Amino acid sequence: MNLYGYARDHGLLRYVSIAHDLIVAIAAAYLAYLTAYGPVTAYYVPDLFERILLFAAVAMASFALFSVSSGSWRYVSIPDLLAIIKASVTAVVAYTLGSFLVSRGLYLPRSVPILSLIYLVGGLAGPRLAYRLIVERSMFGEPMIGRLSERKRYILLFGMSDAAESFIRSARRNPGRGVAVVGLLDEQRSNLGRKVQGVKVLGNLAALPGVHALLKRRGVEVTELLITEKGVDRTRLGEIVEAATTHGITVSRIPGPDERAEVRGDGAMERKPIELGDLLGRPEVQTDLEGMTRLLNNKVVFVTGAGGSIGSEVCRQIAHFAPRLLVATDNSEFHLFKLDLELGDRFPGLQVISRIMDIRDKGRVAHLFEEYRPDIVFHAAALKHVPFVEDNPLEGIKTNLLGTRNIADAALRLSASTFVMISTDKAVNPTNIMGTTKRAAEAYCQALDIASATTRFKTVRFGNVLGSNGSVVPRFQEQIAKGGPVTVTHPHIIRYFMTIPEAVRLVLHASAHALRHRTERGKIMVLDMGKPVRIVDLAERLIQLAGLKPRVDIEISYTGLRPGEKLYEELFDPSEVQNERTQDGYVMAAPRIIDKALLTRSIDEIEVAASKEDSGKALQLLLHIVPEYRADSGDRAPLTAPLDATPEADKR
Repeated sequence: MNLYGYARDHGLLRYVSIAHDLIVAIAAAYLAYLTAYGPVTAYYVPDLFERILLFAAVAMASFALFSVSSGSWRYVSIPDLLAIIKASVTAVVAYTLGSFLVSRGLYLPRSVPILSLIYLVGGLAGPRLAYRLIVERSMFGEPMIGRLSERKRYILLFGMSDAAESFIRSARRNPGRGVAVVGLLDEQRSNLGRKVQGVKVLGNLAALPGVHALLKRRGVEVTELLITEKGVDRTRLGEIVEAATTHGITVSRIPGPDERAEVRGDGAMERKPIELGDLLGRPEVQTDLEGMTRLLNNKVVFVTGAGGSIGSEVCRQIAHFAPRLLVATDNSEFHLFKLDLELGDRFPGLQVISRIMDIRDKGRVAHLFEEYRPDIVFHAAALKHVPFVEDNPLEGIKTNLLGTRNIADAALRLSASTFVMISTDKAVNPTNIMGTTKRAAEAYCQALDIASATTRFKTVRFGNVLGSNGSVVPRFQEQIAKGGPVTVTHPHIIRYFMTIPEAVRLVLHASAHALRHRTERGKIMVLDMGKPVRIVDLAERLIQLAGLKPRVDIEISYTGLRPGEKLYEELFDPSEVQNERTQDGYVMAAPRIIDKALLTRSIDEIEVAASKEDSGKALQLLLHIVPEYRADSGDRAPLTAPLDATPEADKR
């Protein structure tokens, strides 16, 4: 049996440490007297044995005072050594003062306190440092425990930093986990050739090809580059990923304190793979915590489409603000069941009601609103896939427009304080039925916001969401996993992107904003999304993040634009008045406001046509509401005249 493992598992290591320190204290006193008097004379010192035991007793009391014996030898550090010195000085001073008080220092030469202090510090610190050195590395800086053949992953670090030093130490303490740090890269010329815990800075990022080739000739195949430098911007991060993946090296980073880090099974520290959101996302928008707490804490919150990518993240973030009740609704039993299990595990104190509900079922919607009487409503349910809605236009109308009206009317009828609708950039100058239905739903919510004296109706608009159900990113990842090809509709197609947490922060901020600014009516909140991204560039990044080379390991093919698909998306209509950008990175758009009576009448007629499965009539009426619709990317003129619009300035 491994004695060290047995002692560790049974909590005996501390007692071993105490026994060691007691022996050191006895030996330090004995050697001090022996050195001061000589090997012969020392034995004639009266009560020598009692003096040594007294010194040991005082020393052990001092060790307990400074917690010397409770420290871990494997992780001994500067604070531990300082504690040893303090405890030793205290013990020697106490023993010396006691000797003078009892016997006026008789048989206590001046050299005894000094010598006992030296022996005590050396006897306590020496073995501890030696143990750590033996465990961590040999004189060449390599771990002494574990054979070279057992290592599974060789890592380069990017950035000479505290995080790099911590990672190297951690890797050495855990040699059995299969990680070996073989070098550092750093952009500071002055750091070239310097060492961190014995690991050398081999060059900068530009030197990576040469470093990789040199290590490979020595039989070291680097498989991962870990970013340990702070504050690496996304442009630089992209350069690092491109340089590393060229040589088949994956890239990861030290996770932030608020991230649920992915812990690799073969690693000695937590490290998180670089994801697409790290390369494409924008700086995090700070949530108005005070406003969100005031909005959500101890309130009844109602979420539609709760099983979807956005809806489920809305529920997760809302849960942190301790609502009185969270009512999660969706028409998918499977996704709602998964969410219910997750929320129960992560937030055991949260009261969650999960209800299957189709937003097109006006009776079911009314029943649930009457039963739970929500304070806040987040409307995330929608049909969002452009080709499917093109093929099933009536279903898109029933869900995205009529379903939204059902939810909005129920919120207004029961005087909910805030209603937040999630919209899309495809609602701007739409070229497809999905975008057109979402623009009509925006218009209805705007009209209610103008007319209502109680409920605030807020619309948030954003672009594509990375990793959402059915989005392009999971599709590309699936194609890459199968070996390609990755299919892109057009080489010049571009889109705005954001991560799911970013999108949900916008939704939550919109709610708090509506609560604070009740005089702002009929406006749409849009995230400043930065620059759009070419889809082909997105595909190339995903291939690189998989450790492969675009067009070498994985082909990219073009399939042509699908019906209703645009080459580019817009966040604003040219006619929309755009307010100045807020400090949180949002822009307020003020689209044309349609008279509520006219809008309600048109939607009523659409509902009648939809109930008769008359898609032609329903679409014709829909285009009265959204005359900016252009089929086939704008090649077709409007089919109908627009409804009368009222300038926003004339509305209260």
